[in-house]
Amino acid sequence: MTISYFFAYFSILFLATIIPGPNMLLALNHGANHGIVKTIYSGFGNLIGNLSMALVSILGLGIILITSGVVFNSIKWVGVAYLVFIGLKMILEPIETEEENIVDVQQKLSKKKSRLFLDGFFIAISNPKGIIFFTALFPQFIDLNNASVSEFMIVFVTLGIVAFGCYMLYGALGFKINSLFQAASFRKIFNRTTGSLMIGIGLTIAFLNKIVEK
Repeated sequence: MTISYFFAYFSILFLATIIPGPNMLLALNHGANHGIVKTIYSGFGNLIGNLSMALVSILGLGIILITSGVVFNSIKWVGVAYLVFIGLKMILEPIETEEENIVDVQQKLSKKKSRLFLDGFFIAISNPKGIIFFTALFPQFIDLNNASVSEFMIVFVTLGIVAFGCYMLYGALGFKINSLFQAASFRKIFNRTTGSLMIGIGLTIAFLNKIVEK
């Protein structure tokens, strides 16, 4: 891969990733509610999810999933259901106040780490459009049949850096918002807003699916 091709690949990847969507909305919410350190766990989950989608596309399974209407639509509806679920969880999640017992918070921490990781992972893989994007993107920059190991490494490492970096950027923005507005009432409104947006994205995908099916 030449330098010009690399910068073109990086630019497309960055622009597609930085645009607000379910992944970045989750990062914003986690940053505001759990802080930067804990958001790293969901960031790693999101990273693994994105790399998994990319690997599926590289191996050619993306084409099979896209051409198989039953499988692809099944993934779509699972994604819709998960987006609605995660949105409802944001809305209904209890707000931790300063008066809450510190010991109780520490006891919840280990469970939160795994939960945050899984949230990030499932949000990444719940949108089948990611497979379409990667399947269309990679052949434009590398010959999948003749590419060297180093070229594949460049593609995956760049994807990982961009995906994790953008995710944490939104997480930092969420943390900044939370540091400016410490009131529990604000966090409740913020959670309801981001949760409603997540549900809205899921229902929009469902609505568009129905139009396509017609």
